[in-house]
Amino acid sequence: MSVSSIQSGYQIVDMSSKMAEDAAAEIQRQQQMQSMPKDNSYQFNQVEFKAPLPSASEIESLTKLSSAERYSQIGTNVIQRDQEMIGSLLDIHI
Repeated sequence: MSVSSIQSGYQIVDMSSKMAEDAAAEIQRQQQMQSMPKDNSYQFNQVEFKAPLPSASEIESLTKLSSAERYSQIGTNVIQRDQEMIGSLLDIHI
């Protein structure tokens, strides 16, 4: 019976990829909603000094992207450790 952590490492990387895709799609939808033209024809020279605060959904999407990055790093580390372990086992057997 073979015990390997490669499968779980790939599952973690796959999960992080899906999380990143979902968060990126969410951010894209939000950007499209914000870029819709408004009918403010006469307010072209109005100056706003306040920067718009990010909405809760934008913060949530960025948090998802950050989590996806961390999971990707974890999955990659699991796979690398497994490869190192296999390499050291091969050295012992030779």
